[in-house]
Amino acid sequence: MIIGWDPNKVKVLVVHMNKQVTHCFVETVVDKSTFYCSFVYASNYGIQSRRLWSDLSRHKALAGRFPWVILGDFNVTLKFEEHSDGGAFMSDEMIEFQNCINDIEVEDLCNTGFNFTWTKSLKNPNCDVLKKLDRVLVNEEFINTFSNAHAIFQPFSISDHSPALLNIPNGLVHKSKSFRFMNFVADKAEFLPLVENGWKKEVNGCAMFCVVKKLKALKKDLNKLNWQHGNIFTNVEVLKRKLKDCQAKVDTFPHDTEIKAAAVQVLNDYTQACKDELKILKQKVRLKWLEDGDKNTKFFHGILKARKSKSRIESICNEHGQRFFGDKVADQFVSHFQNFFGKASNVQPHDDIGDIFTNTLSVEDANEMVTDVTNDEIKEAIFDIDSNKASGPDGFTAGFFQKSLVYYR
Repeated sequence: MIIGWDPNKVKVLVVHMNKQVTHCFVETVVDKSTFYCSFVYASNYGIQSRRLWSDLSRHKALAGRFPWVILGDFNVTLKFEEHSDGGAFMSDEMIEFQNCINDIEVEDLCNTGFNFTWTKSLKNPNCDVLKKLDRVLVNEEFINTFSNAHAIFQPFSISDHSPALLNIPNGLVHKSKSFRFMNFVADKAEFLPLVENGWKKEVNGCAMFCVVKKLKALKKDLNKLNWQHGNIFTNVEVLKRKLKDCQAKVDTFPHDTEIKAAAVQVLNDYTQACKDELKILKQKVRLKWLEDGDKNTKFFHGILKARKSKSRIESICNEHGQRFFGDKVADQFVSHFQNFFGKASNVQPHDDIGDIFTNTLSVEDANEMVTDVTNDEIKEAIFDIDSNKASGPDGFTAGFFQKSLVYYR
């Protein structure tokens, strides 16, 4: 295992090393950011790999409280789908690897590029054995510190392994976030009157056009209602400190009614802010909520941060194999769909389509599909949607429609 670095960009201190892993402490020259980095080249034999898993578990005692990235060739897959042929059972090596991942509390970093990172033979055209043996794993602290970091698995070239590139950008240009309806707003007293006033505005056009225009007009007012007390998460911390101060004053002046009244008001504000925070977190994580205290579990916060990290698209390849990063990613999506939808093609008539569509609907089923949809069916479909599902293209969730329909039904 050979490790090299540019001393003008990073300082590297080797903490510990053996045949399968080298643990390093890395510091950037520019902004003095620090993190632990473990380079792995696991053995092909399961018995020797157990020493690697034990070594990583021991190193967690040192690196677990700091940003930590583990990258390299682990010589074992985690899941069935990481093998081109799939599989029918979990091998002992896979189970031991999964146990190690859970023990040291790391997960795959958001990655792009190749899915399978190892091939049995590049020169044999009949070889179809591909596996994901290389990966970049990070802990929660690494995601918190380097939120824009991602991994890129590049083409094999002449190697049987895909080179892995860990990209830690210095910073991306801040973009204003698009509107997203937060469910907690629907429980505010101002919500229904606000929607009522918005729906009374005159809009000319077909029914669907009127709905879309009214929804767009509501965005500004709903966003203002969302931020009327500032950032919810910051507000919770501020009110918590303020509540402590008020309660300390009550302890000093137990008979002062004004101080006690102020403490009660702050307590009510703090309680409401905590409820709003809980609803936002519940909507963001989009998992089945088990208990009211789920937001305080490490599992919950891990899922939330992992979902946020993996949902990003940091780079993309076009049809010519060119890779684009940052702001140019969105341009490639636009270009792709412009080419896909914006070109006309010659269509040849086909007289006999019976050999193409072998599975057809019966006359009764076909007639059922074109019957008029009743208002009760629309209401049932809308109310059947989980209010914490992801928002649509216009930023509104099902929760908005459910609360609004309760008012207008």
